[in-house]
Amino acid sequence: MMKSLATWTTAAFVLGAATTSAFAADLDGPPRYGSSPDYRPFSWTGLYVGVHGGLGWTDADWKFSSATLSHSGYGGLVGAQVGYNYQIGRAVLGLEGDYSGSWMGGTDACPNPAFNCSHDVNWLGSMRGRVGYTFNDNRTMFYGTAGLAWMDGTARTQTAAGADFGTMDFTRRGWVAGAGVEHMLTQNLSARFEYLHYDFDHLRAPAGTLDVNATKIDLSSQVVRFGLNYKF
Repeated sequence: MMKSLATWTTAAFVLGAATTSAFAADLDGPPRYGSSPDYRPFSWTGLYVGVHGGLGWTDADWKFSSATLSHSGYGGLVGAQVGYNYQIGRAVLGLEGDYSGSWMGGTDACPNPAFNCSHDVNWLGSMRGRVGYTFNDNRTMFYGTAGLAWMDGTARTQTAAGADFGTMDFTRRGWVAGAGVEHMLTQNLSARFEYLHYDFDHLRAPAGTLDVNATKIDLSSQVVRFGLNYKF
């Protein structure tokens, strides 16, 4: 195990050193390509706004006083984002905020089979930092992203006949992290594809809300989405 740990540590150090050297070698501004004197290099620096859509999957772990239920859900989402990038050589640093209306949710039988447990995600929001690296004539960027996240949702328990036993609306805070690729279609228009993982604080429902006893729900979500941005 120690030999394996040393190997991975050495590899990570070499990769980090190589990446740092590549960034340092390009601190003289965006790369210039093309022989025409009128050529204008692509740059990621600037304010942008955009829209996105995609699919998401949710996981909900219900923890009752005497049993646990784990179930999942899925659905679509659409939304918008606004952000700002600053490019240093091939490195791109950015900050982005986004909002997504959601139709994600799922239902399963509760530990007591006379009832169903369900959850719905109404919207997702986040404020994230981005770190990217460009190639392909400075037009394509791979990036990683992470930051704070918020989710608004509804949890409910229902009888098998569909009558509500208990309902709880909630907004939770958590974190989000992911990665993506973005490509400039023109000097101002870009398209992206990204993956994001959300994890939120526990939801605690008091006794009598969703069950006769207190209930705790752990919530997380995974999203893949496509977006278009316009850079000013």
